[in-house]
Amino acid sequence: MWHGLRPRRRSRFGPLTGPSYAEHFERSPVPQAVCDENAVLVAVNPAFARMLDGPPGSLTGRPIRDLAHRSDQGAADRALGRLLRSETDATQAERILRRSDGRPVPTLASATAVRNGSPRPSGALVVYQDLSLLQSVERRRRQQEDFFLALAQRASDLAVVLDPDATVLFASPAMTGVLGHAIEDVLANDAMDYVHPDDVERARAVLAEVVGAGGSVGTTTRLRDHRGTWHWMELTATNLLDTSVGGVVCNLRDVTDRVRAEAALRASERRYRAIADNADEGLWVTAPDGRSAYVNQRLVEILGLEAEEILGRPVLEVLDPHEQPMTRVLAAGTDDGTQRHEVTYRHPDGGRRSLVVSTSPLDDAGGAVEGSLAMVADVTDARRLERELRDAALHDGLTGLPNRALLRDRLEHALARETRSTAALLIDLDRFRVVNESRGHAAGDTLLADTAHRLAAAVRPTDTVARFGGDQFLVICEDVDEQEARAIGEDALGALRPPFPAGGGDVTLTASAGLALTPAPSAGALVRRAETALRAAKAAGGARVQAYDAEAAAVSEQRFELGVELARSLAADELALHYQPVIGLASGEVVGVEALCRWQHPLLGQVPPSTFIEIAEAEGLAATLDRWVVERALREAAELRASGALPPTAYVAVNVSARSLADPGLAEHVLRAAQTAGTAPQDVLLEVTESATMTDPAAAADLLGRLRRHGFRVAVDDFGTGHSSLAYLRRLPVSVLKVDRSFVAEVATDEHARAITGSIVDLARTMGLSVVAEGVETPAHAAVLRRLGADAGQGWLWSPAVSPEEATRTGALCRAYSVGTGPSPSS
Repeated sequence: MWHGLRPRRRSRFGPLTGPSYAEHFERSPVPQAVCDENAVLVAVNPAFARMLDGPPGSLTGRPIRDLAHRSDQGAADRALGRLLRSETDATQAERILRRSDGRPVPTLASATAVRNGSPRPSGALVVYQDLSLLQSVERRRRQQEDFFLALAQRASDLAVVLDPDATVLFASPAMTGVLGHAIEDVLANDAMDYVHPDDVERARAVLAEVVGAGGSVGTTTRLRDHRGTWHWMELTATNLLDTSVGGVVCNLRDVTDRVRAEAALRASERRYRAIADNADEGLWVTAPDGRSAYVNQRLVEILGLEAEEILGRPVLEVLDPHEQPMTRVLAAGTDDGTQRHEVTYRHPDGGRRSLVVSTSPLDDAGGAVEGSLAMVADVTDARRLERELRDAALHDGLTGLPNRALLRDRLEHALARETRSTAALLIDLDRFRVVNESRGHAAGDTLLADTAHRLAAAVRPTDTVARFGGDQFLVICEDVDEQEARAIGEDALGALRPPFPAGGGDVTLTASAGLALTPAPSAGALVRRAETALRAAKAAGGARVQAYDAEAAAVSEQRFELGVELARSLAADELALHYQPVIGLASGEVVGVEALCRWQHPLLGQVPPSTFIEIAEAEGLAATLDRWVVERALREAAELRASGALPPTAYVAVNVSARSLADPGLAEHVLRAAQTAGTAPQDVLLEVTESATMTDPAAAADLLGRLRRHGFRVAVDDFGTGHSSLAYLRRLPVSVLKVDRSFVAEVATDEHARAITGSIVDLARTMGLSVVAEGVETPAHAAVLRRLGADAGQGWLWSPAVSPEEATRTGALCRAYSVGTGPSPSS
């Protein structure tokens, strides 16, 4: 439909681009086109393309006047210009278009202004009525009249004299000219030999009647010419037996062409009547006195009356004449050219219909008006759709609240009439995504609708509540100070604390709110400040109202921009993984590697992992980052094993965030990544922090259980820093405990740290788990950990995390290390 139209320009045509009107536009049998404010075509429907016999793509992008035939007088261009200059909302004029083969197509062009929330039209919708058929019918009628006139002037009468037995006594010279028979070949023959077998009986009856009763009798019969072709002849038989003629005189006129023309005309009339009766528009012909002379079946259906109830009645009796000038035009039949009106009609069923009526005068041969022809279209559904589209363009379909477009308009009006100050309160539901994922989108939609009702009831009657997008709502509060606006925000958040019914059970949610007050440079700036304040509320833990603070906003904006950059780098595959070896404390061999993410920003340089991982969590990128790390780590580990840079028995460990533990599709993603890389599940260790498993214990246990059933191993990272109980730990399908570096740092010098570490090792032994110590930096650390019974360690004592290229070059991930003094002499 919108061939070649960019999305940004398409948005200027508002409801016309929505799915409901687009389908009507495409399927309509009426040719339609849309032009922009410069009268350049931006869209045409298939009916328009068929009318001009050209593909839609060849028509769009061209000035509408380029499609005019050279005989066009430009009236439609002038009328369209007035409409696009806002001098009128609708216009109509005759336009002669040009088909692709150069032939003219006479049309009636009806244009309506398209406004997308702007006083000046952004374009126009033009509907064309092809007048070719009406003109063709009129031309054929005149041709037929000329044909019959010429036929009458050229016709020659044939005279034949018969005896009572039908023997030919005489034939005039026209016999040869009309039927091609030589006169001598006809004389003395039975005339019935030349009559069509189906007409012989009638012909003999006429002859017998004339012979018996005298006088003249007329009929039509078919005679055979010398080639065997049958001719329709108009026959008048006269009894002149008692005269000097002495026979029955048959005057014959060849009316073959006339009979065929009349049959063709009747067939044509049947076709055109069938077309009229099956037309999509009602046809209404009135006589000069305003009475109805003809109606087609479609008009009967539109008006809800029988044809007998319309024919013969004045138009003013059928339509309500009240403030409807069209009815008077149709009734009077004035010669004012084609006119178009939209009227309201009271239907017999009690409802009202919107009708578009295009009237044209009907002239007789002398040019005098002999009535009017009206084409009537029921546009009730179209007008209702337009109203619904206008409403849909300004309101959210789910909640019924104003949407962004209407919100922007109301906010600008609020700022224009501001007395004290205006507040923008942006509210976001905390953890709403969890509801969608666990209860389904239908439950999420129900919750959003309930949220809208609660917010509307919680704020003041003068406040505007709008759906800002997703699970965010914006409240506009006029004539308030910060304290009053904050109180409104607290009331709104309080209204959202009681449980919501969703998906067959209750859901309890909290919400966060960002508050910004004028003065602000613009409505958009005020909303952006509210967004910044909302991010600050989220970062502070949510479930609160946070007012905009310029200094804090600057920091938040930097973090936001860094989040945008992180998302871009992640999409562009600009991040990298380094690998730190995990050393067996008994053997000094590399038993595994941990994949650690690194981000080298092109402008900021190396961004610390603690910084960008925190940003990934805050900006909702953690799960995406985890999936990327899993795919990259398993692929690169397989490549390192294949090149000999990683021992074939070494596992690869990747970290999984708390956000990913709530991702039900993570287990299948990890399995697919392992299958793609050709890595056995038992060679993959998934590390989760103790605190991450406590965010949603049930979801964490379910996900880790599925991973374990697939054969993957699970490690609890930073063990000892969280608050999980031993009973909870036993419910998790864990294979490895990793001792936090805070204990390892003092294990050689602090008795208390050594005791805690020893307890963790003993606990792991009791539960059948392996122990890996993090942050091993000195030979003393390694010696104490080995004595305490830890299985493995990792840290700078042996190697920092290295890139795959460095690992290949130096062998850092495949050499044998000393557990006391660094690399062994043999390495």
